[in-house]
Amino acid sequence: MIVKILRPSASFGGVSYNTNKMEQNKGELMKVANFGPLQGLGTLRPEDYVNYLQMISARNKGVKQPQFHATISAKGKSHDKVALTTIAEDWLKLMGYAEQPYLIVFHKDTANNHVHIVSTRIDRQGKKISSAFEHNRAIQNLNKVLGLDEKLLAEQDLEKALSYQFGTKAAFMMILEGKGYHLKQADDKMAIIKFGRQLAEVSVAMVIEKEKTYQPDDARRKQLAALLHKHPEDYLRDKLGVQLLFHGKPGKEFYGYSILDHANKRVWKGSEIMPLSELLALKHTAIPVDAPQMLNEVSSEVKDYYRTLVHAAHENYPDFAQGLQENELALEDSATGLVLTDKVLNVAMPADSFIDRSVYIPPIMIADDVDDQQIHGMRRRRQQKARTNTR
Repeated sequence: MIVKILRPSASFGGVSYNTNKMEQNKGELMKVANFGPLQGLGTLRPEDYVNYLQMISARNKGVKQPQFHATISAKGKSHDKVALTTIAEDWLKLMGYAEQPYLIVFHKDTANNHVHIVSTRIDRQGKKISSAFEHNRAIQNLNKVLGLDEKLLAEQDLEKALSYQFGTKAAFMMILEGKGYHLKQADDKMAIIKFGRQLAEVSVAMVIEKEKTYQPDDARRKQLAALLHKHPEDYLRDKLGVQLLFHGKPGKEFYGYSILDHANKRVWKGSEIMPLSELLALKHTAIPVDAPQMLNEVSSEVKDYYRTLVHAAHENYPDFAQGLQENELALEDSATGLVLTDKVLNVAMPADSFIDRSVYIPPIMIADDVDDQQIHGMRRRRQQKARTNTR
């Protein structure tokens, strides 16, 4: 399950966004809470909710964008509208919004059932509800509601990763990165990070010792080659536990691939199975998405949106690279200047005009062309996709 806090605003556009969904029969109002005498009236218009939220928000003139807008998304149809609403209510209590006026709207127009929550960040005394480390707290509080022990899960995932056969440290890291972890080595320890904090660690020496036990498995190698010829990538991943990972440099063609053989707990270099050119020549193999399309010009609204995301990645995580990864962004200082990549939308854009390079330490990315109007539509879809959590 995934939680995502969306961008704040001054206009409470989240209300109209959700009521529009309801009018299109793509959404259903599940809960209206703490709107005072407003709830005693008959049918309410979207502007009635907005006016009430703005009235409460006006008690603190210092907060220019008081809207609180979040989504909680299930995997597929695993949770129905009632279950998601209950989870959202419990989550709001932990986030400090139990007494706030809020709406919960169930959306049924995507593959994953999800609810939207709209409220105000200002309480009735005019105080702003804390947004410190909001992203991290959102995930941690959702895990509490779901009864998940993050450290225990990380230790279990680490134990599973060490049970695999792998020939290099990078191959070991792929196993955990595939589960959403970020690994950071310091001296002889490797920190395992998720949700913006370290959940476990492993000694580098232990990983190296495990590397030494790697043994070739020619029978499985031949079997995998046959499976790659026979089945498409999604079938291999979903049904047979065989995951393909393609490797490439920014703006370049893919130079190789790896295979996470979860069914047999082994990490393979793709070249051990078959050449990349042969794999891509197979008719049923989906050619991996290559360099993102480059947006050479973007509007001020789009710039503000990504400026906010990068700032959150920098401020809400102990490690900026982890923050970018959790938000599925990448930042690179290329020959032509800073370039920001949105991995969800597979688009990139020049970032010097809205990202201060003196503040951020840029990691890596990819790049290449689509128009500003297109990103607006994609951005709206992206806001419904969670970037960081457990699924």
